[in-house]
Amino acid sequence: MHATGIAKALRAVASFVSWHRRAVGALLAASAVLLLAEALTTPLPTVPVVVLQRAAAAGEPLTAADLGARNLPPDAVPDDALTSVDDAVGQTLAVPAAAGTILQPALLARATTAAKGRAVVPIVVADDELRRLLSPGELISLVSAHGESPEIVTGDARVVALPSTEGSGALRAAASTDRGALLVDVPASSAAVVALLGQGGQLSVILGRTNG
Repeated sequence: MHATGIAKALRAVASFVSWHRRAVGALLAASAVLLLAEALTTPLPTVPVVVLQRAAAAGEPLTAADLGARNLPPDAVPDDALTSVDDAVGQTLAVPAAAGTILQPALLARATTAAKGRAVVPIVVADDELRRLLSPGELISLVSAHGESPEIVTGDARVVALPSTEGSGALRAAASTDRGALLVDVPASSAAVVALLGQGGQLSVILGRTNG
């Protein structure tokens, strides 16, 4: 009888544990379903950005039909991305861009507007072959051959606009086309020297940015 009582007690304990285990399992499963449902119904944070609706070439003015707004996760958005279509309408691309490209100030040509600490200066590049290698948005370095040895005037320049016989305004180089003038964005501290040497054809161009 004693052994039988112990066996019954053990079965009761086992049954109790098994029931509670099932109950806990059901509770955990229900909690998981609730958490999943909440995750699916809670929208992820997004930020609005301006994107190109189609591929566009460098130097091409943007219209409202070329642009669209899209909401993207913050991690996928550049810090300086444009957030309003109105900010991009009428702007001109400095570089070719594919459809879906998020627009940023660096992709837009602003020949008459420079960021703080920068200046836009016309320089002369007489070599036709060299000019054909350049495109708006291209990073370049400017070197002076004036003197006994070449000297880097600035290693932080960007082509803003190339000579054009069509149109006018911000993208038109501020010197005659036949002299091979183009507009470059340079540090304000170098602007005077770049203007003095560049407009006299005394600057050479290195493709890419250098330290100097």
